[in-house]
Amino acid sequence: MSEFIARQVEAKQKAWHEAKALLESSAARNNEWTGEDEAKFAELNAEIDRRNTAIELEQREAKVVEQLQASAINFKDASVSDNEGDILRKMAAGEIRGYEFPMEKRITGSSTGAPVPTSFYNEIVKVARLVNPLLDYATVINTTSGENIQVPSQSGFSTAAIVGQGSTAAVSEPTFNALVTLSSYKAYALAQLSRELILDSGVDIIGFLAEQFGNAFGNFIGDKVVNGTGTVEPTGFLTAASTGVSGSTGVSGAFTADNVIDLVYSLDGALRSKPTFALLANSTSIAALRKLKDGSGRYLFDVGVGQDKRDLVLGVPVIETPALPSPAVNARSLAVGDLKSLYIRNAGGLQVDRSDDWAFNADLSTWRATWRFDSRLIQTNNIKVFRGGAS
Repeated sequence: MSEFIARQVEAKQKAWHEAKALLESSAARNNEWTGEDEAKFAELNAEIDRRNTAIELEQREAKVVEQLQASAINFKDASVSDNEGDILRKMAAGEIRGYEFPMEKRITGSSTGAPVPTSFYNEIVKVARLVNPLLDYATVINTTSGENIQVPSQSGFSTAAIVGQGSTAAVSEPTFNALVTLSSYKAYALAQLSRELILDSGVDIIGFLAEQFGNAFGNFIGDKVVNGTGTVEPTGFLTAASTGVSGSTGVSGAFTADNVIDLVYSLDGALRSKPTFALLANSTSIAALRKLKDGSGRYLFDVGVGQDKRDLVLGVPVIETPALPSPAVNARSLAVGDLKSLYIRNAGGLQVDRSDDWAFNADLSTWRATWRFDSRLIQTNNIKVFRGGAS
């Protein structure tokens, strides 16, 4: 563990202990919260979230460095005629109108032999993953073209049985669901830059456009992967997932500690033991989870101190997913399950085009990035949701 991460974990634990003390104080007063209590609890929750973000960023950077170092082992010094910043500037100058940046990470040797990342596509994906963490945990399929892909899924396993001496063993074959089709839906994002900014070789044009497009695609794809209707857009897993637990009426869709316990254990034990088993919730729901206790007065929530430092509920990692709804009547505010059952398909590379006509009067160059994707929950029983009561 790096010294930086250790400090973040220590600060996160301190904030959580303060929050628990505040909850205990409120419980002693029959759960009466003052305005000062609410403000302090919100502040402590925000502190925990900030520390989690800092830890995740540090871990991602360390992982990238490790991958680049590993990739550099078999590479000799090389050069490329145009780096991707030059390509974007050529587009700005009108020398080329569009370019497709491939999905593959390309490494080129520098004058010192050190690896230099040159993939604009990967820069955008890196930003997108920060705003849409599901891209890190789902099964991601990258294809060079956009034809339909059919994915099989198993509905039953072969069974074993005792066979007497001289008896014939019965045939037992696994059973399969109907094939699930992954197509490709086109998403696009626009960004505008002045010509002077783009032609200035000192400006990090890759970083600027990656930040704009990465945030746009991360938020958009994150919403469709969760909430997509399946009509001219991907089918979100909330649409396909089974309901594990329904809440009580008269509580505006809120969940209780018993609801959360029942939800986690509504899934098969084989799924719960997988490293990709996690609980998904937005920040409002996570704040509510942090207040819940079991029948013995123990909090369900605990700050993460393991290898990945993720916060836990009932020992299950919690992944903040902004696209999930907050607790409300009939709302599916919590989801838990094996995230590898969620498939995200990326078709082709990232197509970037530029136009000087659209904002000609403002002397701005308009940039359009196109990303084709689809998503489906392949095994619908592998993720289950909590659904708020009807009133």
